Amino acid sequence: MDFIRLSRRVAGVSALMLLAACQTPPKEQEAPEAVASTVPAAEAPSTSTATVPDTAPQSAASLAVFLADTSPQEGWAEVKLANGTLYVNPEPVITRNDLVRIQAGRDQGGEGLLALDLSELAKQRISSVTEEYPGRRLALVIDNTMLAAPSYDRPVTTGRLIFAVGTEENAAAAARAVAGGASASDPAP
Repeated sequence: MDFIRLSRRVAGVSALMLLAACQTPPKEQEAPEAVASTVPAAEAPSTSTATVPDTAPQSAASLAVFLADTSPQEGWAEVKLANGTLYVNPEPVITRNDLVRIQAGRDQGGEGLLALDLSELAKQRISSVTEEYPGRRLALVIDNTMLAAPSYDRPVTTGRLIFAVGTEENAAAAARAVAGGASASDPAP
């Protein structure tokens, strides 16, 4: 039993390390709606779905979404990237506890997508923060690894955040890790 748990942990950590290796740093001209627009049902990531349990199993990966910017901000952490620097607010806007469901899939071009379905309270919080701080970025961090930091140009008002994370396999591994090792094919309630 301990061997199985250890194997899952090693596989989860390895998958997240692969995610980090596949990460591309944010670009200035990145599409502004890459993160939080509502994706039509035909394009929504639906290959893998995991319901996020109310209480995190010990093996569940941490998840947080932070407000970030390419310009220095007082009190924000400086994160060096291959193509520059990103400044991240140390206070998360969204945490794993704000998730209702997490989905992994791909878009029509084959890009891996990770969709976070938010609680009503989290939806209101993300809307308020993105309205107060226009033109910034939302940095997705799973177990201390930044996976994506796309920009937005208008308030995010949907209850779903969608991040491009490389391949569909990367997205599925991240979804399983955040859900605590739940099978990515488990149906959502």
